Amino acid sequence: MTETFAEIIERARPLIAAAPVSDALDAHGFHKQILPPSIRPVDDRSVLFGPARTGAYTPISGKVDNIYDLEIALVDDLKAGEVCVMGTGGNPAIGPWGELLSTRARHLNAAGFLTDGAARDVVAIRAMGFPVFTGALSPADTQYRGMMTEKDTVIRIGETRIAPGDIIVGDVDGVVVIPRDHALPVLATALGKITGERHMRQDLEAGMSLADAFRKHGLL
Repeated sequence: MTETFAEIIERARPLIAAAPVSDALDAHGFHKQILPPSIRPVDDRSVLFGPARTGAYTPISGKVDNIYDLEIALVDDLKAGEVCVMGTGGNPAIGPWGELLSTRARHLNAAGFLTDGAARDVVAIRAMGFPVFTGALSPADTQYRGMMTEKDTVIRIGETRIAPGDIIVGDVDGVVVIPRDHALPVLATALGKITGERHMRQDLEAGMSLADAFRKHGLL
């Protein structure tokens, strides 16, 4: 029986890691799915995995009334398992995320947050255990600096296009993006690689040479 999208997501969740997913994306012909290495988890133990909900920011100068309306609407509309992704064009002066938004997103059982901008309130975010991946850390608020102008739209972080529903996978190694229409075969390949690596590691721990293990498993 063919697995549904929801079933393979749940099967992958306890095993998933960015490196085998990156290899699987390469195997399926997707070579520009790795986000800039400057984007890091605020807690190295965090794992990010789920479909994206997106927002795009525009730089501003001066005070703007109702500046938070669109980002509040996005956060309040997050569904269980979704990853909130806010694109700033890589502008570290725009810091859209902190403790209060993390608290709301965690209550909604969202899977985490990602930005190429900045985040703050790191100590509180680490304490609550909510996965936050950010391009910078800054105490600055978005007021006077940036405003969300589009919600649930296609954005770009680095060289990677991110559409609503694309699958975000992140850990301490980095963040990769699986195009939604190719998520099932990519995740199936990644899970196969994870299983193969486990068997290869067992052979290496038992004393097999790397050359022999590579010939047997074809993995590295």
